[in-house]
Amino acid sequence: MNPFEMAKLHSLSGSQTRPWSEIEYKKLLETTTSRLFYTENGFLVGRVIDRDAEILNVVIHPDYRRLGKASKLICMFEKEAKNAGSSKCFLEVAESNNSARKLYTTLGYLKVGQRDNYYKFIDGRTDNAAILSKEI
Repeated sequence: MNPFEMAKLHSLSGSQTRPWSEIEYKKLLETTTSRLFYTENGFLVGRVIDRDAEILNVVIHPDYRRLGKASKLICMFEKEAKNAGSSKCFLEVAESNNSARKLYTTLGYLKVGQRDNYYKFIDGRTDNAAILSKEI
């Protein structure tokens, strides 16, 4: 999956926040800390920096959700991060994104912090970001 395909899928994902652009994905993937995992109609991009790993984006096309694709991608990333020496994985999720929060809780992620009014939605609303973490 290339940056163009990632940006296109992100724009089709129904995200309420601004989708990332091809250029943003390209720049991210050029870094040595970035990791990309993908499956048909979905991808995960994250980074591994020493003992910490961070999931930046999990994008699954709406027609292919609830099939285990996101869980599979997250587990692949966690395994890669652990093999690279990370012991913790972090991510941020909008507090109003109940389906994603349920998935992360099911996978063992716990809320460790919050960023107030972090997410800016296309319609002008804002939402807090829940910061989640998991020992890997």
